[in-house]
Amino acid sequence: YFDMKITPELAEEVGWHIGDGSMNFYNNKGFYQLRGHIEDDKEHYLNRIKPIFEKLYNTKINLRNMFSTRVFGFQIWNSDLVKLKQGLGLPLGKKFDIKIPAILLKRDSLKKSVLRGVFDTDGGIYLETKNKKLYPRIYITTISKKLSEQLIKLFESLGLRSTVYSQLYNKKFNRQRSYIITIRGVKMFHKFMNVINPQNPKHKTKYKIFLNSQNL
Repeated sequence: YFDMKITPELAEEVGWHIGDGSMNFYNNKGFYQLRGHIEDDKEHYLNRIKPIFEKLYNTKINLRNMFSTRVFGFQIWNSDLVKLKQGLGLPLGKKFDIKIPAILLKRDSLKKSVLRGVFDTDGGIYLETKNKKLYPRIYITTISKKLSEQLIKLFESLGLRSTVYSQLYNKKFNRQRSYIITIRGVKMFHKFMNVINPQNPKHKTKYKIFLNSQNL
């Protein structure tokens, strides 16, 4: 069994799980997977997720392209890993009720790390042209109402103003509600990038584009 200390790295990894992870038991064996976009997230998986995950769990993972589903990531059979995550309060199967474990909300450093993990896997930055200038919008999408409520409170506690709205997706007749948490505007964008410090290269690139546009 893993001897886990509650560290910022573990908090960030739990954030990745909340965004991109899934787990379950099949024939009493624990199955775990973490998968992102086949192109946009590859660099993040190679340079950050792989080394941190391997260090935390003292295990080797093989990252690969899964072309049929357009994802990049890994799958691993490991019952101890799944039990550990269950012990933290993360659910098996669908993530309709997933939320950040309470133990990761005790310190600001853990809060920021888990939010970084969630944003780096499930978040995005949209740059919209308004009055010939780029107007930034940060968003995180989730199917968990509990998580959406938690995120609003967490951002507020860190001085980040956010709003949430929900919409129904019609996925092959399986109507699914999702919640979109949004942070808008130049001031909040700078603060978010500073406080949360995203590490996914796609987010850093967007921020650079925005900063360069401000100097024109």
